[in-house]
Amino acid sequence: MDAEGHLTAVELADDLGCSERTIRSDVGVLRDAMAREGLHTTVDARRGAGIGLTVVPGEHDSLLRLLGESDTSMHPRFERLCQEILLMVATPGPHSSRSLASALYRTPTQVQRDLHWWRGVLGKRHLASVKGRSVDVEGDEWALRGFVMSLLFALAPPAVRSHILPMLTDGLSAEDLAAIEECEEDLQDVLGFEFSGNAAWQLSVYLVLMLVRIRLGHVIESWPHGQEPHGVLRKLGAKLERRCAVAVSDAELALLWDMARCCTWQWSLAALDAAEPSERARTIVGAMDRALAAAFGEPLSPALIKPLAILVESSLVRRACGLSALNPNECSVKYDAMDAAAAVSSVLCSVPEFVDADLYGSDYGRLLLALLDYIESTGSLRSLRVGLVVNSGIDLAIWGAARIERLSPRLKVVDVLNGQRVEAAGGLAAADLERFDFLVSFEPLSVDYPSITVSPAVSRADVDAIIDSIPLWRRGRTPIPWARKTLPALADAHGLVGALYEDLCAEGLLAMGEERFRWLLRELSCVKGRTLVWCWCGPDVKAAGIRIYTVSGAPQGAVQWPSVAVLVLPISERGQLAVQTRWFKQLVAEFADLGTPADDEFLSTLTRQEGAVWA
Repeated sequence: MDAEGHLTAVELADDLGCSERTIRSDVGVLRDAMAREGLHTTVDARRGAGIGLTVVPGEHDSLLRLLGESDTSMHPRFERLCQEILLMVATPGPHSSRSLASALYRTPTQVQRDLHWWRGVLGKRHLASVKGRSVDVEGDEWALRGFVMSLLFALAPPAVRSHILPMLTDGLSAEDLAAIEECEEDLQDVLGFEFSGNAAWQLSVYLVLMLVRIRLGHVIESWPHGQEPHGVLRKLGAKLERRCAVAVSDAELALLWDMARCCTWQWSLAALDAAEPSERARTIVGAMDRALAAAFGEPLSPALIKPLAILVESSLVRRACGLSALNPNECSVKYDAMDAAAAVSSVLCSVPEFVDADLYGSDYGRLLLALLDYIESTGSLRSLRVGLVVNSGIDLAIWGAARIERLSPRLKVVDVLNGQRVEAAGGLAAADLERFDFLVSFEPLSVDYPSITVSPAVSRADVDAIIDSIPLWRRGRTPIPWARKTLPALADAHGLVGALYEDLCAEGLLAMGEERFRWLLRELSCVKGRTLVWCWCGPDVKAAGIRIYTVSGAPQGAVQWPSVAVLVLPISERGQLAVQTRWFKQLVAEFADLGTPADDEFLSTLTRQEGAVWA
């Protein structure tokens, strides 16, 4: 309702896959929930006008919080898809599209369409949705469990607890649940620290899934990535066997141990001190350190080495388990701090040890976040040279210069200039102007040169206005070439990525193989609204360019994005990232689609998160 305005009950029921009666009863539930929260925002239903949301100014954030904490935070179609996959993998079969539809109170047509979507997604995980006389999911057991956990981790915990977990725990006894709780406590003792609330919940979900699958006869026979279970872990396995009446193999224990380690990426300071990263993680971070020092002239801080190694190790474990953990900060790092992220990536994505690790893009976002302060401290991102123009008062000169540099590390006041001299006939000599990228003054200037007027207070809004205007100040140089184009919609996002690669190569922008392109896109891209955004600065870029693509004519049920935005820069222009990324983001805001993702686009974001569409 917030996105579409007033809709009829028929339209809402069709969009959400439910009955008109459900819509009308939900209207009452929403009104009551808003009233309990003390909100004046309400849902109004008028004959002839439809049902709509009337948001009172100032209550939008409160409404978002209410929805985020409630059961309604689960996306309707994704809820159904999760329930379908859990019915197939966590309940006794055989299953058919008709039995699934009956269990979920859906139509067989809806379920058959969903199964077609699942077939494409599961195939990227080397799993298969088999549809014959019955419907089933086939493939390696560890891959299936990792896939299910990845889907559940991508959703809000309250929604999963209310809508999904009852399907898993329905067949478990009180004794089973008590044994699972004890198992969590034992694993915390083995690891040497207490889990955070989210980590404990994530591990309990896996333990439930593990127990259900073993009872259905699906056992992990081998787990090549894990170590031989040690004595304490074997005792834990014996306890599960005794309490839950199941056989727990060494391979099951090894995978359980790695899943427990996957849940520990929410670290405390005590856990950081106690942890000892593996030799492989230390080797990767050592290679990263040497490459960054060679590129930017400064090594990583010794205090940063161990936390980075811990991040790398937890990322390696998740990769081995096929478990991707949603990174809520990924877009903030890759989009909001695009210049710094691209500068770091221009180095790390050419380090063989790092490339071989093949981390999930969400985990790479965590590494980037830890490295933002480092790249800022090196001064490698080009500081824009400011000429501060004043007509009187040394106080304004001192205050203005210090304030501008403190509020933005991207700006450096090179000199303070006399306003009368700047505006005098002939103005400043060309040699003087070459020292600056633009001028900042406290009064409007009558000069034919990039300049902006700020208030004497030099507020945050003033500095933001300077930053927003940076792309326009190119001092007579030709701006980076950009164009709007159309990509043909294909059956799935995997094909769309291939079409994107072919077009960028045909435009003469890239000199890399398709496999390398797909890997870089997976690591560095993020989704902003309804747009897939990718920025890459590297040696395999032939020419700088910006492309804003519109994807037209998507087939029914296709999983992809309506808009794709690309910025590529040769490595020689790394110093221009601050300017070019700002220009790029202005074009994205103006020409790309930053609206709320629709149904299939929402699913695209989730499958992009766990890497399925790039394989």
